[in-house]
Amino acid sequence: MRRTLFAFVLVVAWACWKDLEPLPFEVGLEASRVTATPGDTVSFLVTAQGGNLLGVNIDFADGSNDQFGTAGARSARITFKHAYLTKGTFQIQATVTDALAGPKNATVQVIVN
Repeated sequence: MRRTLFAFVLVVAWACWKDLEPLPFEVGLEASRVTATPGDTVSFLVTAQGGNLLGVNIDFADGSNDQFGTAGARSARITFKHAYLTKGTFQIQATVTDALAGPKNATVQVIVN
C-alpha cells in the first residue's frame, strides 16, 4: 500500500512539474569576501533559476574550476569553496547551463594580498 501511494504521489508530482512555465533565466554569484590573504578559503554562492537547469561550472581564475550537476531543477543555490595560494586579482566566473536557454554567466572579483 505504501509503495503504491508513493508511486502515485511521484506520478502526480511529475505531471504537475512538467507543465510548469520556465522561470526567467537568472544567474547570480556572490563571494563571502572580496579581499583575502594567500591560503584563506573564500566561499562562492551561485544562485540560478530557469526552465531546466543542467549544471553549474565555476572558474576560480587561477587555473582551477569545479562543477555541480542540477539535474533539470528550476532553481539552485550552490556553495563552492576555494583557497587562493598566490597573490593577485582574480575574476571568478560561474556559468549555469539551462537546457531551454543555453549558458549564462555571472562574475565576481576577489583580490588576494
